[in-house]
Amino acid sequence: MNQVSMTSTQLVDSRITFLGKTYGMLALCIAAGSVGAYMSMGLAFPYEHPFMMLFVMIGGIFAVQAVRHMAGLNLAALLAFGGITGMAIAPLVGIVAAKSPMLVTQAFMTTAVAFVSLTAYTFISRRDFSFLKGFVWVGLISIIVLGLSNYFFFESPLMALGISGMGILLFSAFILYDTSSILRDYPNEEYIAAALTLYLDVFLLFQHVLAMFGMLNDD
Repeated sequence: MNQVSMTSTQLVDSRITFLGKTYGMLALCIAAGSVGAYMSMGLAFPYEHPFMMLFVMIGGIFAVQAVRHMAGLNLAALLAFGGITGMAIAPLVGIVAAKSPMLVTQAFMTTAVAFVSLTAYTFISRRDFSFLKGFVWVGLISIIVLGLSNYFFFESPLMALGISGMGILLFSAFILYDTSSILRDYPNEEYIAAALTLYLDVFLLFQHVLAMFGMLNDD
């Protein structure tokens, strides 16, 4: 009985360690993104080459995944990716901040409260949100298609506002789905992958909240 009890305790301790590393890495990545956005304000490149920034971000995701088991290098890659995402979102931050700097703060706080609330609900309820898999992936494809269609063809402010609203709902659902998956399915050594997954959810939720706040405060 004592041996079984010790084994159970060790399993619980290792899981707590995994979660601590995951959310610690997430916090560092958010900090790196914030610094990247601040340092990139006013740079012409992100404004002039948004699709190139998107491709760099996609490449960054693969790069972080490739080195996720290499101690030291995995953290450096994750922080570098955070900085890149900050650079990518800097144009939107600048546009919204020009209307009112408080809007950026409000968007950040709204995202933080939403993330903490959804995470706490998943932890406390212990619900399995794997049933959201079909919804979130179909929703992701839909929002990409709608976003590209509006960018290249329609250029409708009303459609853009609707896409932002859809994005807020979608990435809130992604937080539930991914947090549940991390709690149930991720091995203990995959804390970098887990942090990267959650960071993408938070980043994209913030992007849509910020865009909506900016559009709702157009003169």
